[in-house]
Amino acid sequence: MQILIVLIALMMTCAVGVFSFRNYKKSLIAFWVQTGALVAIFFTLHFVYKAEQLFSWGVFALISKFILIPAIILYVINSLNLENEDEPVGGFFVSPIIAFTLSLAVSYALLGVFYQFSLIKEPFALLAANFIFMMGIFGFILRVSFIKQILSYCLFENGIHLLLALSAYDAHEVVELGIMTDAIFAVIIMSILVFRFNRVYGSLNITKATDLRG
Repeated sequence: MQILIVLIALMMTCAVGVFSFRNYKKSLIAFWVQTGALVAIFFTLHFVYKAEQLFSWGVFALISKFILIPAIILYVINSLNLENEDEPVGGFFVSPIIAFTLSLAVSYALLGVFYQFSLIKEPFALLAANFIFMMGIFGFILRVSFIKQILSYCLFENGIHLLLALSAYDAHEVVELGIMTDAIFAVIIMSILVFRFNRVYGSLNITKATDLRG
């Protein structure tokens, strides 16, 4: 299962890259590579554990998460001529350390719970799924760029999908299709909001929307 360990480690590394890179396109590439690793994990688990459902998970993820979603985000970046994000909460150096440390700590704390109920008991994969999910959560908390908010959403989507593939891959195909396509609609809606937000505030820094505070 050496290939599985490599793919999972790649997903975790890319999660840190999506969070940490200041350049939008570098962050998007990190997400794209991570999603490619996720697709490869689905197919690997399919062959190793003879889980037929994971083959369709891999196909759905290839189309929706590996092709369509990065294309949508890239379109937004190019249309608005975006390059680098504004400085996040805690700065470009401190915030990745905070996110990495806390995400790893939470992942270890929850590992035993998810291991107990998972159909596929791969501790490192379960740890990675929780880690990626938490990196997405901290992306929402610490990054102030609307584009990084979208990428953070995509991060915890990848974490959730990996966790579901390990713990509930025997779900009905209709459920699988819904799980794999919900992210597309969410990213489309958020992309539309990006254009409107930029038109109103002249920036993608969400802290500038002071009139939206309660």
